[in-house]
Amino acid sequence: MNSLLGPASVDDLPILVEAENFVKAALDGLTAHIAILDETGTIIHVNQAWRQFAENNGFTDSHYGVGTNYLAVCDRAATPDALAVAQGIRRVLASSLPQFDLEYPCHSPAERRWFVIQITTFEWRDYRRLIVAHQNVTEIKRVQVELQNSKQRLETILNNLVDGIITFDRFGWIESVNPAGAAIFGYRPDELIGQSIGCLVPDLENQADEHALADFVEKIGRLGDEVVGRRRDGTPFPIYFAVSQLRLDDRRLFTGVVQDFTERKYLEGQLLEKQRLNMQLDNERELRELKNRFISMMSHELRTPLGAIRLANSMLKAYGDRMTEQEKRESYEVIETQTEHLAEMINDVMTISKSDFTGAEFYPETIDLETYCRDIIEEIQLAYRMTCCIEFSGTGRRVEADVDVKLLRRAITNLLTNAIKYSPEGAPISVELACEDDTAIIRVSDQGIGIPEDDQRRLFEPFHRASNVGQIQGTGLGLAITRQAVERHGGSISVESQVGVGTTFSVRLPIKRIS
Repeated sequence: MNSLLGPASVDDLPILVEAENFVKAALDGLTAHIAILDETGTIIHVNQAWRQFAENNGFTDSHYGVGTNYLAVCDRAATPDALAVAQGIRRVLASSLPQFDLEYPCHSPAERRWFVIQITTFEWRDYRRLIVAHQNVTEIKRVQVELQNSKQRLETILNNLVDGIITFDRFGWIESVNPAGAAIFGYRPDELIGQSIGCLVPDLENQADEHALADFVEKIGRLGDEVVGRRRDGTPFPIYFAVSQLRLDDRRLFTGVVQDFTERKYLEGQLLEKQRLNMQLDNERELRELKNRFISMMSHELRTPLGAIRLANSMLKAYGDRMTEQEKRESYEVIETQTEHLAEMINDVMTISKSDFTGAEFYPETIDLETYCRDIIEEIQLAYRMTCCIEFSGTGRRVEADVDVKLLRRAITNLLTNAIKYSPEGAPISVELACEDDTAIIRVSDQGIGIPEDDQRRLFEPFHRASNVGQIQGTGLGLAITRQAVERHGGSISVESQVGVGTTFSVRLPIKRIS
């Protein structure tokens, strides 16, 4: 059997044996399965890893293949990998190839394995030797396969996304784009590689400076925004564009997510148009309802005073020469009272109409609200011949506010007359003036019939009256006028009421100062 390092003289034999033992020990320390071949391709030595692999895989040769011609074994196997190895050995022996490498599978029933064979040659004392090393790369191969599978899965996902995914560098040059991203703009993916992101997003067209590009990306951010995209034919269209920044191998890259908003904008336009039409229909419906309520109110409210006027007039015509002065005066008073009632209704209709369509005239002046409220209360009590009891609670200070005297008087008078109208005769009514920070609060409270909860939501709509008013006369315009007057002053009005207990209206107005 050939020596690992070749023959030697008697004098050199101890040195050669020592060197050969050193080489064998070194080979045994390696994890690769190593065989040393002579110039004919015959195995002259194998290391410990080779022997261990042979034992683990049922190889019965007690010499582990030493003395066997490796070339002949490969030729007999006749598999593509075995023939490639035999060809590689011959080329290395012929010095036409300095080194031969091949990755091949070597699967067992229990596991799948991969090896890399490496064949090199060396010379020692004029003898050529070949090193055949089989390295188990199963773990590396498994990681490679997993990485490849992961890459394929990721590519499959990206290629099937309906959203566009575009990757570009810090200067805006496109490095990758999925099919959906290219299709959104009318390109093939390969046509966009190396192009500027500005050809797709005009806002980035002039962002040659990497800092300007970074500023744009920071402004858009991960949440994205609607921007203008540009198709291949140059037509602009709306897109959603979100960008995130990442670092890969010490490089800064940007990943953009793109969605075509053309269909969405169309649907939004359709929705807005539908909403506009619905609003028009609602307005027309409200106008019809308002018209019907107006006609119903006028036909009902006009009939009573007109009937009273007609009756009084008929009495005067038929029996005037036989009526006493007292009876005539009473008839004239009926005519006068009902005429005033008609005039009041007409004024209410004119007021609400003017406020709704042309804007109420507004002439503010600075007044003391406390004195103002007291004057209105005195006027109401005189008008009702002192038959109602109105209690006033003020602040005891001068509360200055800029108000239109006539407009606000109409509002407060409406609240007081309603309180009197819907309360039992002689029932107490209270008016309170209070201040909170820069706001004056005027509260008008009664102990009348109250307002049902269902009616409170529509209480300030024109011509709407509570369902429990019975035969009490009214146009349904007073509270609508009151609300408009209060809001014209930059204030607000609210109501609290309980049926059978009473009602409180609270008017909030901005004030200038308290002294």
